[in-house]
Amino acid sequence: MSSRRMKVATRAGGFTLIELLVVIAIIALLISILLPSLQNARNQAKRTKCGAHLRDISLASRTYASEDDGAWAIPIHGRQYSQNTQSPTFIGAYEWGGKSGIGKPGFCTGSGDPELRSKYGTRCGFGPGSRPLNETIYKGGFEDHVDGGDAIVLADTKMQLDVFTCAGDEGPPSSGHCQDWINRGSTVSSYDWFGNSFAANVFMIGPSNGGPMDSNSPYLRPITRIPSPSRVIYYEENVGRWGWAAREDRCDFLTGVSLHPQKRVIEGWHGKDWTYNRSFVDAHVEFQKVLIEGTRDAAGYYQHYRFEKMLEDCSQNFTGNHYTQFFPWTNPACGIDYRCVVIRGDGWQKDCLPTPVVATGLLHDGSGRPSYEGCVCDTGYPCPER
Repeated sequence: MSSRRMKVATRAGGFTLIELLVVIAIIALLISILLPSLQNARNQAKRTKCGAHLRDISLASRTYASEDDGAWAIPIHGRQYSQNTQSPTFIGAYEWGGKSGIGKPGFCTGSGDPELRSKYGTRCGFGPGSRPLNETIYKGGFEDHVDGGDAIVLADTKMQLDVFTCAGDEGPPSSGHCQDWINRGSTVSSYDWFGNSFAANVFMIGPSNGGPMDSNSPYLRPITRIPSPSRVIYYEENVGRWGWAAREDRCDFLTGVSLHPQKRVIEGWHGKDWTYNRSFVDAHVEFQKVLIEGTRDAAGYYQHYRFEKMLEDCSQNFTGNHYTQFFPWTNPACGIDYRCVVIRGDGWQKDCLPTPVVATGLLHDGSGRPSYEGCVCDTGYPCPER
């Protein structure tokens, strides 16, 4: 066989190295184009599922309110009024529903595994049998194992109560949340840590130097006393719970929640920073960005809620409560006061003004906003564990 025919036979049996490299490059290019689309599709699917769970929770809460003697918008845990008024443990954001969490291990006294004595768990009185919305969603509820043995208490932390989970729940953000949870990293979801992927809108206010705390949110309030139910936040994905409070705070004497100095964001669970699923008191759900565009400062921080006055005449006062004892609402200070207690953005609000605030009977120690609950701070990164 001639040399020319040998070359033709060899060529017909495979690809040259250059051709193989071209094919590999084309495949790599296609993958690079398709992967973001696939990831976006996965994020969208998870986001939709989380939103559906939030809507189910909101509808169940409205059912609970219609059947409860107090018509409470957010189900109130039985231990709300038995906590130490001088040093409250801040019940309300998670304990309305879900399973037993393992967060803040060793919070209750006793021996054995600290995670079985966690702040959000069965031994401390917050197992699935004690969380009030569970009885509405899961007819008959669950048995309370507060005095149970280790095996049954551990089983409470392993429950899969789907409606209280978010498919995108991949653990804490890099900053802007409870530091002990952040320190555990992505190995522990919000559902496992708090017993819930979602947080209720529990927005407390009080004097900056410490004193009585009031609820300026749906918490401890009858559902019939909530203005603008299509705007007032009901529940939200826990990862972004304090997104509104991040630097720069509109309240003049606060710097806002401390953020990771390099990242300067509170990440979302669905591939978008500062963007989270939220449900509203009328039970509709929105995927909202909690950031005011165009407000980025020289340090890279944004404002996250806007200044919105409630009264044209600042000499007016709300009556029927002790509001004016620490927010005088008189010229010229009322503008500053509004920035501290009226928390609103496009299509949403944390506060329930102009309806009166609700006294909690609890005292705030004066460290940061009362709504920080000792979990987040404005004193630098990282926040101390508490």
